[in-house]
Amino acid sequence: MNTQQYVTTRDGGSASTFGSRYIFARIDRTTYSVQARLSYTFKPDLTLDLYAEPFAASGRYDDFGELAAARTRLLRRYGAGGTTLDLLPDGARRVTDGATTFSLANRDFNVRSFRSNLVLKWEWRPGSTLYLVWQQDRSEEKALSTVASLGDLFASPAAPGDNFFIVKASVWIAR
Repeated sequence: MNTQQYVTTRDGGSASTFGSRYIFARIDRTTYSVQARLSYTFKPDLTLDLYAEPFAASGRYDDFGELAAARTRLLRRYGAGGTTLDLLPDGARRVTDGATTFSLANRDFNVRSFRSNLVLKWEWRPGSTLYLVWQQDRSEEKALSTVASLGDLFASPAAPGDNFFIVKASVWIAR
């Protein structure tokens, strides 16, 4: 599996990459996701449907380098071949290549989200239906170097988010 990920572009590259530094890194990703559906019928004309999707993911970048030449996947690794790579206290990296020094922002992440829909459907007469909907969209992203776990998946409903309430009615009018 290829875990090489594009990170950013900087000026000051070699002629073989047209004067730009196309920077890549290896990413260590972890993802947990569950999709759950539950339907309950109280009566043939009254139902309750639930959809819930907790999600947790993390990514940590390391092994930074720049393209050695255009149209290749070969990287010139930072920290070798006359370059240095230093980790800064905020998680950013400082690259020194000869007389040139630049920083790469910390792109490590930890994301939790929870999306859900709860729909109560009542058909009070044939063709006429009332829907009561509650929808949640919760998410939280942090620049952490921790690996996502099942605990993050189960904690996703506690993330900050938005609640939406919707009422819809459709009426069938017969002639």
